[in-house]
Order: sequence, then C-alpha cells, then structure tokens
Amino acid sequence: MLLQVKDLHTYYGNIKALRGVSFYVDEGEILSFIGANGAGKSTLMNTLAGTLKPKQGEIIFQGEDITKMSPRDRVQKGFILCPEGRQIFPKFTVEENLLMGAYTVKDKNLIKQNYDKVFELFPQIKDRQKQLAGTLSGGEQQMLAISRALMSNPHILMLDEPSLGLSPILVEQIFALIEEINKQGTTILLVEQNAMAALEISNRAYVLETGEISMTGTGKELLENEMVIKSYLGG
Repeated sequence: MLLQVKDLHTYYGNIKALRGVSFYVDEGEILSFIGANGAGKSTLMNTLAGTLKPKQGEIIFQGEDITKMSPRDRVQKGFILCPEGRQIFPKFTVEENLLMGAYTVKDKNLIKQNYDKVFELFPQIKDRQKQLAGTLSGGEQQMLAISRALMSNPHILMLDEPSLGLSPILVEQIFALIEEINKQGTTILLVEQNAMAALEISNRAYVLETGEISMTGTGKELLENEMVIKSYLGG
C-alpha cells in the first residue's frame, strides 16, 4: 500500500469540509475521487498536500506518518500536487516554470532526464520553451502544469481537476496522457468533475458527497452503477 488515509477531518473555520474520510492507494494504480462541486474534493487534495491542516486523522505515505509534515518535505518525498486552476507562473517562461517544478531535486542529471521526458510527453510545449507561460492556450497551460509537477519526480501525482475549462478534444488528450504517465510508473490520484472520463481510466474510484465517502468500486463498476449514472454521468 503506497498511501493510507485514516479518518481525515478538515475544517474551513466552523465548516466541516471533510468528515472522517478513509481510503488507500496502491502502488501503480489510478485512483479517482468523483463528486459534485462542494463535495470536498479539492479540500481533500490540499489536506493531502499539506497546505491545509486536518483537525483529526492520519496520512501514511510509504509507511511513514506525514500528517504533520510540511508541504515542501512531502514534495521531496515524491508526493506531488498539480493544483486546480493550473496555477502556473504567467510571467515566467515555460522553461522557468519547469525549473521551478524541480526546485527540490538536487541531481542535475535527473532534472535533465525529467526535462527531456516531459517534452516527449508534451511535444506541444517543447517549441514554446522561451515563451511566457501566460501566453499559452488553456490546454497548453494544463500541459505545462502537469509537466511542472513531473519535474519534481513524483512517486504519486495528485491531479486536481485537470480537465477544467478544456474542450472535449483536449480533455480526451489530457486523459490519454494521464494514462501514459501512469504506464511509465507514476501512481495517480485524480480528483475530477468529469466523472465519465475519470472512471474510464481508473482502477478504482470513490464517490465523495458533502465531505464523506458514499461509495467505492472499480472504475467499471461505478460506470455501470445506476446511482452514479443518474447523479454524475448525465443519465
């Protein structure tokens, strides 16, 4: 088991955003969380990344309790978040954004390897290395955000709403690339409002409702579940 989360409770002021969330992620899998707006998906990702502190619960990564660990130390352990809304540095070039992603990596050869690897995965941004990131299209910015996260050499890559605001063709492309990243050995934890796209590539998935897990199963099982179809798949 790569990641185990036990009884996680996170608050915003007096509002309880996560209510006793427990789950696990196995090495090499794609695990998804689906749910409506306000279900607590991004809160979960930010709590796992360390930018939000839980009131209660444990986060165990590779057998170590990282619940109180700083976000930077989590990144150094290969526990990486690609945040919702991309959050690239618009006034930095593509190259500078990528190097910012590698700020915890000390091995220059590894940085070079990762740099070459992201351009193999995302050739669309290879020709834009000297271009300001803010001038890229929405799809290219998302590719840059994922590439920047990959520069940190993730063991587990958390993707928060990677398809947000993208056209259907680009969504298809991004999800194909997520599968490819996974095939190359990176475990994926995916939070996504596009439930169908997420479930189609997931080994397992959880449904999050008002801060609680209401259902779990394989991606295929949830795609065929009547409640999921009615609530999240437009059926």
